[in-house]
Amino acid sequence: MRPAVLIVDDDPSVRRGLRDLLEGCGMVVVGEAADGREGIELACRLVPEVVVMDLRMPIMDGIEATRQLTCMLPQARVVISAAQDYPALWERAAQAGAVAVVVKDGPPSVLLTAVRDAWSGMPARATPAAAIEGMAAPVCWSR
Repeated sequence: MRPAVLIVDDDPSVRRGLRDLLEGCGMVVVGEAADGREGIELACRLVPEVVVMDLRMPIMDGIEATRQLTCMLPQARVVISAAQDYPALWERAAQAGAVAVVVKDGPPSVLLTAVRDAWSGMPARATPAAAIEGMAAPVCWSR
């Protein structure tokens, strides 16, 4: 079996690079979205096992999209992809329901490990455990 992955990033070249990397390592990219709202819509339709979610996007950012997505599809595992690494992000991502945070300019192996770990249900290695331990489940609001 191969993980089904949805890529959500506003930069087409980043989406293309992620697709090439993931598919080159045997994963199945089931779709791509350019913003958080589109990502949620596609995820509800395609039901991916893992979502690689950009942090900063127009219309809806990655944290809010992760919060909504994990409420709608609790089985989906979200890996946040961010341009910068800072401790407050780990906490916000964990509170929203993400299982890992990776830095975009980090080694590709870190992203691949995070996606594989998310798919297999293993604890995140890309995010410090202290940021995830003890975090409450995301708060789900209906609109």
